[in-house]
Amino acid sequence: MVHVGDLRPGDHACLLFGSDEERASILRDFVRGGLDAKDKILYLSGAGNPAGPPGLSEVPAGRVEVVRLGEVLSGRGRLEPAALLRRLRSAAERSRREGYRALRIAGDLCAAVHDERDVRRLLRYEALLAEEFSAGQALAVCQYDIRRCEPAALAVLASAHAGSVEADPLVRTPELVVARTYRPQGLRLEGLVDAGAHRCLRDALRSVAAVRGDVSLEMSRVEFLDLGGLRLLMTFARARAARHCTVELTGLRPHLRQVITLVGWDRTPGLRLGAGHGRD
Repeated sequence: MVHVGDLRPGDHACLLFGSDEERASILRDFVRGGLDAKDKILYLSGAGNPAGPPGLSEVPAGRVEVVRLGEVLSGRGRLEPAALLRRLRSAAERSRREGYRALRIAGDLCAAVHDERDVRRLLRYEALLAEEFSAGQALAVCQYDIRRCEPAALAVLASAHAGSVEADPLVRTPELVVARTYRPQGLRLEGLVDAGAHRCLRDALRSVAAVRGDVSLEMSRVEFLDLGGLRLLMTFARARAARHCTVELTGLRPHLRQVITLVGWDRTPGLRLGAGHGRD
């Protein structure tokens, strides 16, 4: 898994998304990263999102090209991998002549998947795309909606990519990384939470305060969490309880679970201790 902001020319990654919010967050970062890096943006649009990805309205004129999926389908409505690759190659060459660093491609491909033959065609397209990107003149995030594609097809298509992408971290300091998660809804924390990180943690918790339903905080990579950080988590749990929701702490290391239990915070309204890390 790689943060979308860490992608570089030559990268060919996959986005398996389960909600419009997840897709929007990641593609917004992808588009903004392209603006910062002086890339041109090409969006392969399926029937469900003809206007293009979130954040596209922020792109100056001339920096974006939208290709409708229907333009590269056969008369029988089947994807033509070679035709699509020619279209992308032509766009990459234009972007290079226009002085852009690279062509940044985002494509929603679920509309092209109807049966096993379509999966095979997409695999052929993904293989050709990976070969094309070896020159380092383009980078792509191929999107697949897990709500619309069969799990077996998703597994095969995901394996055709070097890796998957996730949203850029809400917090990234030398000591602490906090990333948004969507399946389940919540946050993943990594590193150290001390007094200097309290403000960052508080802001990250606020970012999921409006989530409907329960929130999960994945903490298996938290090496240190001081009492001030624990109090922030307990306060957040009480606020969720007032909305009849819970906060589940998963992956807790044994010493952190022990501290929470000894202090009695395991009885905090709205708090649930999930499966632990297993070892300290």
